[in-house]
Amino acid sequence: MEARRQNQEERASGNLGKIRFGKKTVLIPEMNRATALLLAATLRGFGVEARALETYKGLDLGKEYTSGKECYPCQVTLGDILYFIQKEKEKLGPAFDPGQYVYFLPESDGPCRFGLYNRFQRIVLDSFPGLDRLTISSITTRDGYSLSGILEKEKVLDFQKSGFFA
Repeated sequence: MEARRQNQEERASGNLGKIRFGKKTVLIPEMNRATALLLAATLRGFGVEARALETYKGLDLGKEYTSGKECYPCQVTLGDILYFIQKEKEKLGPAFDPGQYVYFLPESDGPCRFGLYNRFQRIVLDSFPGLDRLTISSITTRDGYSLSGILEKEKVLDFQKSGFFA
């Protein structure tokens, strides 16, 4: 039982965090339409392929893989990423490679469960064959939403200014 719990903890924290986006497509959940679209556009302005995910189309999928005890936005964002993956697999067929995508899911400290979305969603995504290759990246309140490790150092300040004024 202890080994099983440890494995779940490792999976929940694995393949999370800050990575360089490189040539991967960054997927942004629409927790706020304007913000998701502006963030995607700002990332594209810095040479990062980024897309705001369609929202609510995958809500049934999100509900299928949650217990109902989670916050509603957790069900929505989980459904959105599962729906995107389902549609990309249909569109690309065998050429679909989960390793070419980064699911950008910011987090927060404090009493809100939002800080656990990425860990919970990591467990759900890992339950599907091959989706362990889909990285979940985040920025966090722990370091003031620093972008170090995500963008080149010389681009961080310009990106922050662009995002702020957008």
